[in-house]
Amino acid sequence: MVQLVKDYMIQKKEVVTPEDSVISAVELMIENDIGSVIVVDEKTEAVVGIFTERDILRRYMTSRSKFIHLRISEVMTKPVHTVTPETRLSTAVKMMRDHDVARLPVVDDKNHLLGILFWKDVFDAFCCNKIE
Repeated sequence: MVQLVKDYMIQKKEVVTPEDSVISAVELMIENDIGSVIVVDEKTEAVVGIFTERDILRRYMTSRSKFIHLRISEVMTKPVHTVTPETRLSTAVKMMRDHDVARLPVVDDKNHLLGILFWKDVFDAFCCNKIE
């Protein structure tokens, strides 16, 4: 049986726009105890980037004094690698490995956000459950 992304993705509701401030994104991440937010274009609602804890650590060191006042568009990871619900799970995992990312936004044919696939969830399903 072929495993698909749709069987392992979760819904992702925490989004920001490129014009939002870094501080507002960080506050959203803290409030929801999450490590990333997806960046969507305000007009088209298309996924245009991702802002992660890794982005915070990398970008903070290069612009400490003004970091929290920057816009998301200045610090987000782009282009973002995405998959569809019908993408084979094996393809998605290879993408994660090849691009050294722990999460992939799941989008429809118009690049609208449907959810997110986390490496941890795939690992838990295939490894941890078998060890126990």
